[in-house]
Order: sequence, then C-alpha cells, then structure tokens
Amino acid sequence: MSADRTFFDDLAVGEVQRSRTLTVDREAMLDYARRYDPWDFHVDEEAAAKTHFGGLIASGGYTISLSYILGHETMAKAGKPWAFLGGFDWQLKFQKPVRAGDSLHLTDTITELTPSRKGGRGIVKFRREMWNQDGEVVLSIDIVGLVAATDA
Repeated sequence: MSADRTFFDDLAVGEVQRSRTLTVDREAMLDYARRYDPWDFHVDEEAAAKTHFGGLIASGGYTISLSYILGHETMAKAGKPWAFLGGFDWQLKFQKPVRAGDSLHLTDTITELTPSRKGGRGIVKFRREMWNQDGEVVLSIDIVGLVAATDA
C-alpha cells in the first residue's frame, strides 16, 4: 500500500478537516454564470438588484465548483489525499447565497464509517459544509463515498 494516501482505516468518526479560505472572484463568478447559468440574478447587476437576493449571486454550479477546489484540501489529511474511489450519493442544500468578495472555507466532518462486505474498501459518510466570512453555512452536502482500505 502507498504511504502517500489516507485509507479508510486511517479515518475516524467525528474527525473534522478544514480547508484554507478562498475569496470569491467577481469576474470568475460572472464568467461561469455567463457561460453555464445565465439567469439575470447571476449576470445582470441591475436586474439582480430587483430580485429577493438584492444583488448578484453566484450560480449553484459555480458554488459547487468552489467546493470541489476546497474539498481536495479537506480530503488530504496531513497532506496525504484520501484513497477515494468515488462518491455515490449526495444530499445537497444551498443555504445562503454566495456573492463576489465572500471569503469561504470548507469543513468535512466524518459522520459514519462502515467496512464494505466486499473487503478492500469502506463506505464513508461525511458532511461537507461551506462557510462564509460571517460564520454562516452557505452550502451543505451529505456525501456517501468509497475509500480504499489498507487491505485493498
């Protein structure tokens, strides 16, 4: 087994990993929305001001993309990435809008570990939360995935 990975056996229920803080870049946010999700509240400042959001907000797809960037950091315990085999269930909630200039970080909290009956891997349930500068959760995802075990 490779010593440069974190395996199922290395994980613990209740363990929390935290990412660095990332600032939402206005131009990157707008570029994403123009290309993939051009609703007015994502791309038109004037129109967005008239919505219940009161201004531009990031696309959900862009917010999820930021969670991927930061998630690679949270899933690298002590600099060793999880031996992640893939995710197969997501329960996602957009809890607050994300805006240009927001400072975001991510936490992953392991909630359940179940060894696979097939051996060589385990089922990991964890909650991913993205937090803004005001300590508010803007995105939460309950994730179920597979991680290789050391006996793989």
